[in-house]
Amino acid sequence: MLGYQANAQWRDMSDFVVHFTKPGPPYHDAYQNMMSILGARTLIPGAEGFGIARREAVVADRHRSVCFSEIPLDQLARLVQRRSLYGIAFRKSFILSQGGGPVWYVQYGSPAHLAMKHQLDQALSAKEPRNEPVWAVTPFVDIQGDAHNAPYSYRFDWEREWRVPGLMRFTEYDVAALFLPEEVHTLARDFFAWAVRERAGPGYFCPMLDPGWKAEQIMEALAKHPSAPVATERKSAPG
Repeated sequence: MLGYQANAQWRDMSDFVVHFTKPGPPYHDAYQNMMSILGARTLIPGAEGFGIARREAVVADRHRSVCFSEIPLDQLARLVQRRSLYGIAFRKSFILSQGGGPVWYVQYGSPAHLAMKHQLDQALSAKEPRNEPVWAVTPFVDIQGDAHNAPYSYRFDWEREWRVPGLMRFTEYDVAALFLPEEVHTLARDFFAWAVRERAGPGYFCPMLDPGWKAEQIMEALAKHPSAPVATERKSAPG
């Protein structure tokens, strides 16, 4: 299950992307925020947009996106330091089905950057700028540069980001794995079992992984994961 497209040797690639939750509203705890997201079956983008046209007022709302990383599941330590220990993993195929995709990191001042800027200028001067097709692309384009390339003096391509513009709805069957510290795995499993039993919410019986685990531990957890009992519960529930 680690590797890429059934090739276990391609360890620098992954079939998964992960969205990490952070402390902050509505709760001040990353665990509670993750459980809230799972209960609502919805990932809601933050107020700040992403992409090359995120500061253009006429289309700023179209650049609010949900963010993920395609860093392999056993190599997330650096990203965990920036985010949290709590994450929700999806298969890339599901993200693609939701209109998402990988971010294109374009060098500041390059021919590609200048061409994109020309397209933006043309779209913004159109009679109805919001209807221009280029806005389907711009949430996925980030301009990056060096210290002297303000305001693009950063390089975050190491995050290997994917995005879904707008909110993203999912079911418990779409989640490939959950990341959370091993000491709370049992607590989370018990909560999901209770939620299904009491019909209080969805149950997530996908693999639970600790972001601090080594590759061998992650592969073992993925390999021995049983079929999701929630599927049986759903079939037997009255319509």
